[in-house]
Parts: sequence; C-alpha cells; structure tokens
Amino acid sequence: MSLSQQEKICVLLMTVEPDTGLVVIVEDPFIHTFLRTALNRAGHHTTELNVQNAVDLLCSGRHHVKALITNTPRPFLSVAADIPLIYTTSCPDPGATEGFSHWCIVRKPFHAGQLLEAVHDVSNVVLP
Repeated sequence: MSLSQQEKICVLLMTVEPDTGLVVIVEDPFIHTFLRTALNRAGHHTTELNVQNAVDLLCSGRHHVKALITNTPRPFLSVAADIPLIYTTSCPDPGATEGFSHWCIVRKPFHAGQLLEAVHDVSNVVLP
C-alpha cells in the first residue's frame, strides 16, 4: 500500500522536531479539537482561546507564539505584523489577511498534513 502525497507530507512533518513556541488556536470547538490533536501529536505546543483572551496573550509578549490559527483574523490586526497567521476557512475573504506580514490560507475541509505543512511554513519565516 503506497502513501499518498498528503500522507507523505504528514509523516515527514511529524518526524521533524518542532521548534519551540506556542500555536494559538481561535476556532470553533469541533475544529479546535481536531487542530489541537493533530498539532500535539506532531509535538507542537498549543492553546485554545477565545478572541479576547488570544488578543491579550498575543499583545502581552510573554510567550513566543509561532503561529495563530483562526477563521476570524480581523480581531488580531493589532498584532498582525508580529504573528504568523494560518487562516482556516472554506470561503476566503480576500481582505481578511491584509496587515499580516506572513500568512497562509488552509481551506476547509483539510487534512492534518495540510495543517502541519502550514504551521511549518509560517513558523519558519523570520518576521521584521
């Protein structure tokens, strides 16, 4: 049985030692459970927060945040230059990522491999 390209990416990313930092998840409860499980299995540290608590955490500067995963990016414009964004949506709003220095869109529905690839891509960019 051969692995699909998606499964190969997932296996590759799960064998790479993740860098330190926190992935902040602001999503619907069902989705954030999937996100947390996939990321934790790959060795990433995650936290699920509501919008206000996430904004507070991101503005505090007390944690190294390697990525923000959300389907509502606009509330995070105050930290957009400093936080890599993974915008999860089935129908992307073209203006939703304006102001973010580095971002990617992961279209719903998606597989764990796509998520892990997105986290790898955005968290390995040096922001100004």
